[in-house]
Amino acid sequence: MPEDLRSANIYPHIHVFTAGDAAMTEIQLPSASNRITVGCENKDLYVAQNGATDAEAPPSAKAFIPKNNYLQLRIGRGTNRANSIFISSQSGSASVILILEEI
Repeated sequence: MPEDLRSANIYPHIHVFTAGDAAMTEIQLPSASNRITVGCENKDLYVAQNGATDAEAPPSAKAFIPKNNYLQLRIGRGTNRANSIFISSQSGSASVILILEEI
């Protein structure tokens, strides 16, 4: 089930959710947000865009985020803008921290 953040309208917006390791979780992004920061204190994460689908296994085209770190991503504009990103844990269940910003 996707995490729907499209109604977020005060920035920075901090959201915490639980991600599993067997399937990607889709994060639906608000249109005003153009930067997202993703991290987890105690689990390594995967983040994907192209080729990823909600509730499916992580695709081969993915990036990793080591535990106790953040990855900051700029979101494209206009027709190049992503409406969502996909996140999963590398092992077990993870408490994922998202920070959405309008810059």
